[in-house]
Amino acid sequence: MCETPPCEHPMSALSMRLAALIAILELIVVTFPHSSSAVTDSTKSTLDRLANVTQTISRLLDGYDIRLRPNFGGDPLYVGMDLTIASFDSISEVNMDYTITMYLNQYWKDERLAFSNNDEVLTLSGDFAEKIWVPDTFFANDKNSFLHDVTERNKLVRLNGDGSITYGMRFTTTLACMMDLHYYPLDSQNCTVEIESYGYTVTDVVMYWRATPVRGVEEAELPQFTIIGYGTNDRI
Repeated sequence: MCETPPCEHPMSALSMRLAALIAILELIVVTFPHSSSAVTDSTKSTLDRLANVTQTISRLLDGYDIRLRPNFGGDPLYVGMDLTIASFDSISEVNMDYTITMYLNQYWKDERLAFSNNDEVLTLSGDFAEKIWVPDTFFANDKNSFLHDVTERNKLVRLNGDGSITYGMRFTTTLACMMDLHYYPLDSQNCTVEIESYGYTVTDVVMYWRATPVRGVEEAELPQFTIIGYGTNDRI
């Protein structure tokens, strides 16, 4: 057993380290409840908001008749549209058609779904569209189409406080294009995207192009073809 002063220094250093460790543990014990309380308050606030949104949606859908268009029996409903071309996938002179992938957005107002006087917006899953009235939009010159579903169905619904709705989707469609090939291969063709309401007349639903109706055409790349122009028009 050593009784000289040098043997006392290691024990003194160890005691200091233990004291520091105890102080740190005490600090953690003292401050942890405050941190936990802050997390709990934040979680509670989030849960309260989720509960409020859930209750709001349930209230809006209570008694809602999906079969009736907004403003049924009154003035026609105006449905705005715009689309973004994601890609030109193919053009076939043999089949007289072309295939494109696009994003289509539709806009209208359903006052039955108004829930706030503020500029509040709820972004909802595309499944919500199955619970409300949506336009019966179709492509008059469509041959075949499919909605993209990876990783989920590519649809969305945005609901504004005043009942304004944005309904968006991404899909690929093959459209008929009757081509005049008399001057092939130096020919030019006019291919259309014809969008209509399947069942409603203009006394019920009026479709129109928004201020910027088409995007993405300038960026599109077409092997063996050149886009020389594009435009939109409304017809009854």
